[in-house]
Amino acid sequence: MSLRRFFINPTDITGKTAQLTGTEAHHIRSVLRLAPGDPIIFFDGTGTRYQARIEQILKDRVTATIINHTQDLLPKVRIHLGQALLKGQKMDLILQKATELGVDAIWPFYSEHGIHKPQRDTQMERWQRIVLEACKQCDRARPPEIHDTREVTDLLAHPPPCDTKLIFWEHETRQTLNEVLAGQERDCNSVFFLLGPEGGFSAAEVAYAQQAGFTPVSLGPRILRAETATLAATAILQFTLGNLNPATPENQEKNPCAPLSKG
Repeated sequence: MSLRRFFINPTDITGKTAQLTGTEAHHIRSVLRLAPGDPIIFFDGTGTRYQARIEQILKDRVTATIINHTQDLLPKVRIHLGQALLKGQKMDLILQKATELGVDAIWPFYSEHGIHKPQRDTQMERWQRIVLEACKQCDRARPPEIHDTREVTDLLAHPPPCDTKLIFWEHETRQTLNEVLAGQERDCNSVFFLLGPEGGFSAAEVAYAQQAGFTPVSLGPRILRAETATLAATAILQFTLGNLNPATPENQEKNPCAPLSKG
């Protein structure tokens, strides 16, 4: 049985003593009803994972002793997801699954055929809660960065500095992801990829992206739902780039942009 996982603020750790407060302490005390002596795991959001033992459970805090700690390995290739805002709970699903699949940063944007209205002030807090819960589920010690929503033209003009920039487009009929990555002249250490809304990217947005150095790529002959396309593209990228390989010295030495075999 896996141990329960919780998040802790790094400032609440002093030496080998940790104090969980707020909702995490409430969850331990009133929901899970854990007891002194029970083992737990907690993350500090910076990539460190702590194994600990509960020492004391009070009304407003839980005190634990740190037994051991490990550090999440950095991915061989960092991937940044540019995601058009989607309707309903589809955006929540993408945030959750992108976290589980190991995306390093998420860049939401407004697009011509998608949602184009200001987000609520509480939206970012909600998104942060979603990714933190996903981190607990998948045992990830460093949550992805979620950036403020912006216009797609602004994001295309000022993208994060990445070696490879891709835009997945249903009307692209020539270039596949494997072919694009195989054509890299040097190892790629970071990829920024864009996925559109339910209505897809407009031709003008794709043209603008190409002018900004993005390469259009295809996800195949089928028309996918927006959320399906994002999850498929993320999983394929992570596999192709080697981020889903076991963390062994042999895998670390391989070219992260080597293409998939066609056999």
